[in-house]
Amino acid sequence: MPEQNIRALSSKKRVLMVHNFYQIDGGEHTVFYNELNLLRNHEHDVFEYTRSNNELKESKLKLFLSPISAIWSLKTYRDIKESIKKWKIDIVHCHNTFPLISPSVYYAARKCGVPVVQTVHNFRFICPNGVLFCKGHICELCREKRSFKDAIKNKCYRGSRIQTLIVVAMLKIHRAIGTYNRINYIFLTEFNKKKFKDFVDIDGSNVFVKPNFVDAKHSMVKKARKTKFIYAGRLEENKGILSLIDMWGSLPENYELHIYGEGACREKVKEKICGRDNITYFGLQERWRVAEDQIDSTATIVPSECYETFGMAIPECFSNGIPVIATKLGNLRDMLEESKGGEVYEIGNTMSFQNAVEKVVNNYEEYANNAYLFYMKYLTSEENYKRLIEIYDKAR
Repeated sequence: MPEQNIRALSSKKRVLMVHNFYQIDGGEHTVFYNELNLLRNHEHDVFEYTRSNNELKESKLKLFLSPISAIWSLKTYRDIKESIKKWKIDIVHCHNTFPLISPSVYYAARKCGVPVVQTVHNFRFICPNGVLFCKGHICELCREKRSFKDAIKNKCYRGSRIQTLIVVAMLKIHRAIGTYNRINYIFLTEFNKKKFKDFVDIDGSNVFVKPNFVDAKHSMVKKARKTKFIYAGRLEENKGILSLIDMWGSLPENYELHIYGEGACREKVKEKICGRDNITYFGLQERWRVAEDQIDSTATIVPSECYETFGMAIPECFSNGIPVIATKLGNLRDMLEESKGGEVYEIGNTMSFQNAVEKVVNNYEEYANNAYLFYMKYLTSEENYKRLIEIYDKAR
């Protein structure tokens, strides 16, 4: 091997990727694996430190101790220090640390003199439930008041005052001791970054913006059925699935809606679509099955009534030239208006929804081409890798 190539390989950072898995898979898990594989494909030595919330089901002791471990996990602290020394880690990249890993991962890395990068996938640092959503509406009281009293009052985390108190305790303790000022942040969009302006110095040298990506090694090839639309996501109130079903009755009967996912609203969804021939619920399916159905659809619909931090829905659709129809809200609005790869509508406004759908149906090719071009310019793995390495190089 030429000497310059040997030098290039030896200079590639050795990365420890850290992630706490939820019990239900989501976009954060996909991003974790995408970045893991991205780095390995570029010949980095990448190691994993992961925990899963399924551990809480398997051990009564872990469940009992979970309030303490959410604030500080001695296991994490020891494991991370050992991993850094064993594998000669250059940088620790965290995705989700709640609840089992805890912020002790940051201290372990710092103790070893290794920089920490934290990708901010949700709003947990400024909102105990992580979504800035309460009682059916967007709620930013905790962020605006810089206090968590309203979260405790409204039982914002899992409808439990005790569990909300645990999350609040974690946030307040680590704010007080300056934990969150000692790490580097990756925000997925400028919109998200601005929401954290009272949490960190968003103009600081430790704050970066990098979107998620999709590694699609193909060109746009699709055959559209102009009457099929897809919803793929959690069946939760804040995701807007119930409103979507209600508004679907205003569209022509030959417009099909295919619903994929699981969640607290599953039974309500099944009840609402009972007897409606143009809406089909497929439950939770593997990604390839959903993608197979999407490929000949007119559009994917993202009817969220809360802020989406970014997610994978739009990048995955755009990589296949699939237009997106979404609510006129936050990142969804910004991305669709910038890319021209879909249409937005006002939350709960049936007429606005109808207009958005008809625009995409009538101008499908234009939206599909715009979506794919936007993907190729901003959301490919190669563009993402360049940005990620720039961030690693600047992290301190």
